[in-house]
Amino acid sequence: MTLHYSDIKKCVHTILDNPEKEDKRTELVHILIAVAILVNAFAIILYTVQDIASLYSGILNLIINSSLLLFALEYILRIWSCTDTKNPLRMVTDRLKYAMSFYLIIDLLSIIPIFIPFILPNQITLIRLLRLVSIFKLGRFTKYSKSLEQLKRVFKRKSEIFVIMLFFLVFILLFSSVIMYVVEYSAQPDKFSSIPASLWWAIMTVTTVGYGDIIPVTPLGKIIASFVTLTGVLILALPSAILATGFIEERQNQRFQASKNEMTPEDKLLLIEKFWDQKIRGLISADEYENLKSEILEGQFDK
Repeated sequence: MTLHYSDIKKCVHTILDNPEKEDKRTELVHILIAVAILVNAFAIILYTVQDIASLYSGILNLIINSSLLLFALEYILRIWSCTDTKNPLRMVTDRLKYAMSFYLIIDLLSIIPIFIPFILPNQITLIRLLRLVSIFKLGRFTKYSKSLEQLKRVFKRKSEIFVIMLFFLVFILLFSSVIMYVVEYSAQPDKFSSIPASLWWAIMTVTTVGYGDIIPVTPLGKIIASFVTLTGVLILALPSAILATGFIEERQNQRFQASKNEMTPEDKLLLIEKFWDQKIRGLISADEYENLKSEILEGQFDK
């Protein structure tokens, strides 16, 4: 069987962007890319060790350059295969739109070091920094992890709570830095010299890191610092509790969805009768009853 140009293009796009489950070719390609990312990052890290770089610079350069060429080939194939239209204008617009996505920008940044030596030959630090950008390409593989997908759903469901907590955290940082500046400035003008300087102390205290480079010395300042520290412990403990609750809810929802899909006709009939009884008693409207009945019969009912 001969493969046409469009078939090859579609196959490449499927492997790179819409991988099918339990497809050996797809698994092999993605494992190769992931290994190349990790080996490239490890080689760049070793290159910063002078003793190792002096002995194995040739091997390290070969690994890094080979990885960059592989990343460049991956980027080209992604851009080439992302559209199947035959309209020339749509080809350009679709590829530009696709190239502006987050991971494609990461892909582009990771291959820029190939061209920098020709443009800015003395920017060694910039080249090393951009080489390490490729490690962010691993984020693309999170969609293959059920646990990480579950974590993303939990964050999405609890996003409003996290936003409120973030605002509360910012308020605590600003409030504590202002009040400590007022209280401690007269005793330590060199340490709490300004509100930004006090903000450094607030961040270290709220996060319970406490480097000890700036500490209150006045009795009132110590009392305030104690309350700020306790507040920091509570603020940092809350996200863990929220995430744990979110995971439990998500797991229960998954179990319910699984049981819902296995609902027998008898179970559906009993559920419809239950909602009919609620409609008769005036607990739900006729429209709500009809919608619920349709969802039950179509297998889309969600408590």
